Amino acid sequence: MVFAILFLHSLYYRGEGAVNSNAKHLAKVIDTTLREGEQSPGLHFDVELKREILKGLVELGVDEIELGIAVRENGSLKELAEYVHAVYPGQNFSLWCRCLQEDIDFGTSLKPDCLALSIPASDLHLQKKLGRDRKWAVERLRESVCRTLESGVSRVAVGLEDASRADPDFILELAHAARESGAFRLRLADTVGIATPAMIGGMLAGVQEVGIELGVHCHNDFGMATANTITAFEKGALWGDVTILGLGERTGNSRLEEVLSYLVLQRGSERYDLQEMVQLCRNLSRKLKREIVPCQPIIGEEIFSCETGMHLQGLLADPATYEPFNPERVGARRSLLIGAQTGRHAIASVFDRLGLVRPSAQMLKELTNLVRRVARQRQSFLNDHEVVALFSCHFTKQS
Repeated sequence: MVFAILFLHSLYYRGEGAVNSNAKHLAKVIDTTLREGEQSPGLHFDVELKREILKGLVELGVDEIELGIAVRENGSLKELAEYVHAVYPGQNFSLWCRCLQEDIDFGTSLKPDCLALSIPASDLHLQKKLGRDRKWAVERLRESVCRTLESGVSRVAVGLEDASRADPDFILELAHAARESGAFRLRLADTVGIATPAMIGGMLAGVQEVGIELGVHCHNDFGMATANTITAFEKGALWGDVTILGLGERTGNSRLEEVLSYLVLQRGSERYDLQEMVQLCRNLSRKLKREIVPCQPIIGEEIFSCETGMHLQGLLADPATYEPFNPERVGARRSLLIGAQTGRHAIASVFDRLGLVRPSAQMLKELTNLVRRVARQRQSFLNDHEVVALFSCHFTKQS
């Protein structure tokens, strides 16, 4: 029994097994890079780049791709929708759409798998942006869902804009209106990124009774978009919005690379190709000239680099001691750095890797101090051969 518990515990921390046997079936992602991501200040995606993004998203296994905003002024949208129908006929795609008759008519003409209608939920947005009230919102929502279904689109989703600043009772009223009108999904938007995981859980709990598929759209203004999306899955949401590199207005949205990796490596999902995902992120980073910092979760070049002596000792004994998952799962490499914080065990391992006889305990102690001093002076790391050369030089002089 003890062995079984320890084995399951090790699987949990390695991310090699699903913690919840049903977890892999309880989360789906909507990538909205082509809609929300393109709203990043200063960005514009030409048709060629949109096709590249589409190809990458399809190949990594995204559940639904939001192609853009259903307005006739969106010149490339019709072409892009036709391209998806022709090249990726099995891929679900959706369009974001205001609850306006002309937008709905245009959106349905493109034959999306889902038309995602959006309506403000907060009094702030209704009154200040539209000059409308709650009664208008409920009536317009019902009319818009019915019109979309009558136009031949079989799946209609409803998104509640600024839900995190809306009256919970009014959110519930809108949720019932959406379901009664025939919508299959309700998406709650944290439009200005103020929600915490606890708030997300409360918002979802408030509409669980409605019996409609739930989703979230989280912004990253306080750095919690990914955490809020993962929390939403844990609290009963089936859908979560993401964008590649977290692109989006202001500080962006939930990062595709973080959400998908968590679902695969910690919750056991088998739907997504992480190798393809990392490549897509890095390619788009180069095209858009958006730097990926070395320590960026999942896709940074140095996320498996370690210098600290105590941690290096653990990694040398068993990488699982200080790694949440195997680097190869995301196309990364482990890098054990020899520098100002390195300890004797790591220095000794240099000689082991090169097939050399380990120095004595006293020599290792002196060499470790020397390595640390040189690394501090150089403000950089030493490679294995530099460590051996330093050893040879130092102890040759002594003799």
